[in-house]
Amino acid sequence: MENILAVLLTCLAVARAYPDGANIPVAVCTTMTPNAVSHNATPQAINTSPYTLTAVGDMYWYGQGVTVSITGPAFKGFMIQARSTNASVTTSLGSWTTTADTVAHTDCNALVHYNNSEKTNLTVTWMPPSMDKGTVQFMATVVQSKQMFWVGHVATQTLVYNATSATSAVTTTAAPAGTTVSSGNVCFMSSILMFAVLLICGMQMTSVV
Repeated sequence: MENILAVLLTCLAVARAYPDGANIPVAVCTTMTPNAVSHNATPQAINTSPYTLTAVGDMYWYGQGVTVSITGPAFKGFMIQARSTNASVTTSLGSWTTTADTVAHTDCNALVHYNNSEKTNLTVTWMPPSMDKGTVQFMATVVQSKQMFWVGHVATQTLVYNATSATSAVTTTAAPAGTTVSSGNVCFMSSILMFAVLLICGMQMTSVV
């Protein structure tokens, strides 16, 4: 009986290890820490992690994706979030472009693993929010195996909002670059249009008579 119970508990733990990251409980959104019961382990010391989290660039603005990467030995699961460097702001920022190995966790506003197959050198794209959210940093949890995982990876690169690029990105140009329309041209075109209207009206009146 004891052996059967042990097997059932083991199966339950494996089932709760969340091979599909989209099913990770909302409770871990803030801590980014895998459930100690389902993994039957606690996080490894972050200074022992063989993984590196990096971001390309030092600025962000709406419409311009930011490349974020996890490099190191093969791993099976992960969670990445973009957060404000202001510790009082615990909600994650922006959105993520998904790939074949990734899926968006909508409740956590994070990018997570689509399955628990081995992955190496993951590169993904973060899409910034439409407004200035202050200085942004990237954080990640990486799961190498069920009982080997690290929480608290922080990319050394931080990003600040670029207001100039954001303004340029949302500006709609009415005419092609280098094209100008003078007032004289506008008047000439208006005269031609008026003449055409009068000519059409005259033809219609003639046909009626």
